[in-house]
Amino acid sequence: MAKKRKVIVIVSIILLIILIFTTLIIFQQKEDKVIEVLIPKGASPHKIARILKNSDIISSQGIFLFLIKIKNYSKKLQAGLYDFNKKDSFFTIINKLKNGDSKNIKIIIPEGFNIKQIAKVLSENNICNESKFIELATSQNLEGYLFPNTYFLLPQMDEQEVIKIMNDEFNKFWTKEKEEILKQINKSKKDIIILASIVEKEAVEDDERPIIAGIFMNRLSKGMRLESCATILYTMGITKKRLTFEDLKFESPYNTYKYKGLPPGPICNPGAEAIDAVLNPVITGNLYFVSKGNGTHFFSSTFEQHVKNKIVSKKKVKK
Repeated sequence: MAKKRKVIVIVSIILLIILIFTTLIIFQQKEDKVIEVLIPKGASPHKIARILKNSDIISSQGIFLFLIKIKNYSKKLQAGLYDFNKKDSFFTIINKLKNGDSKNIKIIIPEGFNIKQIAKVLSENNICNESKFIELATSQNLEGYLFPNTYFLLPQMDEQEVIKIMNDEFNKFWTKEKEEILKQINKSKKDIIILASIVEKEAVEDDERPIIAGIFMNRLSKGMRLESCATILYTMGITKKRLTFEDLKFESPYNTYKYKGLPPGPICNPGAEAIDAVLNPVITGNLYFVSKGNGTHFFSSTFEQHVKNKIVSKKKVKK
């Protein structure tokens, strides 16, 4: 009889342990509250368990690690920014991590941003390391080929992965039809992107982009210097409304006031409109343009008229 009671007690204790363990796994018995948790890239299951416990998402690191092990998920948990409810079961939490059901961060890369500007945006949003992104993108000569767009990225991504995503977007945009246009106008892709990057920085209004592209085409065909202020600002690494005569003397192959032809590479990452404008320029007799100060430009075919337009432009800016 005593032996039978002993067995009943042992079985009862085991059942109670199982019941408590199961309750902890399934219910956790916590308040209904959503908490944002960042799981960093390369975090081990133990580190993830610690992060979740410190965030009060799980009640036991041991149970979490035990379940990860029996489900063979140790190498399948994904980094990211997650929303977890404190009432979520262990299984719900683990499956979220395994499936990568994280929150993407919306990143807008505007037309005309250069590599350094893109890197700063990514860094400010905790996507990747600023200096490493600049180093990798620059070493691969990708200025001009990181397509401006809206991206949905995860925190702490691999820099090369982000670069690939943006370059892939450029490659999707650069279709076979555009390659055919290259053959017709006898230009290289690099030439088009370099000129498009300049048009991107010089033009504000979309309807003026093809006109400005046509003016630059005219100047190139006549052996004239492009004289783009944007190329000097790029190589100087500064931003200002008007250049001084001293600025125009800045020594660099990107100084299109000193050197004829295109600069060595793009000065920014142009958008679709700027690239299409260079592929399909509006060719007129114009050789010059000057800003009116409101985003639009005066255009002229002679230097004399250009000088007059500059005087009018300066008066408008002063007002």
